[in-house]
Amino acid sequence: MSTWKLNDSNFSFIDRLKVAKFVINPNNFWTMNKQVSLFESKMAEYIDCKYAVFVSSGSTANTILAMYLKDKFYTKQKKKIIFPSTTWTTSIAPFLREGFEPLFIDVSLKDFAIDLDLLDATLEKERDFVSCVFITSLIGFVPDMHRLMQISKKHGVRIMMDNCENTFGEFYFKNVSSFFTSTTSTYFGHQLQSVEGGFLFTNNEEEYEYFLMARNHGMTRSVKNPEKYINKDVDSRFDFYFLGNNFRNTDINAFIGLLDFKRIKTLTQKRISLYNLYKQSLKNSSYLPTITNRYGHVPFCFPIFCENPEKRSQAIDFCNKNEIESRPIISGNMLKQTCYKQYGDYKNFKNSEYLHNNVFYVGLHSKVKKQNITKLTTYLNNL
Repeated sequence: MSTWKLNDSNFSFIDRLKVAKFVINPNNFWTMNKQVSLFESKMAEYIDCKYAVFVSSGSTANTILAMYLKDKFYTKQKKKIIFPSTTWTTSIAPFLREGFEPLFIDVSLKDFAIDLDLLDATLEKERDFVSCVFITSLIGFVPDMHRLMQISKKHGVRIMMDNCENTFGEFYFKNVSSFFTSTTSTYFGHQLQSVEGGFLFTNNEEEYEYFLMARNHGMTRSVKNPEKYINKDVDSRFDFYFLGNNFRNTDINAFIGLLDFKRIKTLTQKRISLYNLYKQSLKNSSYLPTITNRYGHVPFCFPIFCENPEKRSQAIDFCNKNEIESRPIISGNMLKQTCYKQYGDYKNFKNSEYLHNNVFYVGLHSKVKKQNITKLTTYLNNL
């Protein structure tokens, strides 16, 4: 067991007693009910969007987005979706399963998001064939949302976002998930914890109703006013409007998430404080990220930039010997992964290659000890 984990539980013994009390109360539902609705209303208010839909995972949320795009916007001409070349596999796989073709663009080392200059240039040629640009807020860093909005308007393309590692991030005091239809994750390893879970956020009522039905088998009774969807030839209690699935979450997970939700301000401040200590300790080191806190970065982890792959290996060995869990920067270069090799030559994505070969991360959570940060950064400064 590592002494410095990738993540740790935010929950106290008192929290666990509250969960136990909730579970043993025969008046409480365990399946999706009032707690899910309450969690959704709290999250919609926090994100500052009209609608929030709680589902079984962040990957599930992306799957519902893929279904929506396929049902509403896919054509033989508009069948491409643009992705960054470094992201998580379930930010891509659901869309490919729905029949879309991926178009990969390299990331920027300024914010780890898709390179916006390359995106703009690519859309000059490809916009008539693109159903969506699906951006990732990688490891908690915030893209330039104003520029993204300009690109969307200029080219008439739809932009959606995966913010599964960036629930708390802001762009000029506005939550990053509020700008476009977006997803996030409340998995144990992410910024807000409900054990397992994810959200879709939207300001569009049509999208909202689709997401509700998609979550619950495609049933019309999932929405508040189902009249426009009802099929009079079937029982309204089991009226399936489109091919949905069971992507529901539970009241137990929502109750746990609501306990953690109360700590958002404290958790955010703690993450920023520990990250600032990390940055200050690496002030004169090449292991300090060049990314600046331009907009409202609430860090997901401590990224470690190494001069070359050999030093990366040495730093990972140090972490292993000192019981510090580490991970690569998500996929590294996605085009090196077996299931994505067919979609392009990984050598054409130089920044993803840099992340793949030179960078890794260690965990950032409220229980990371300052002396351990000092120990790690002292080693890196002398490597």
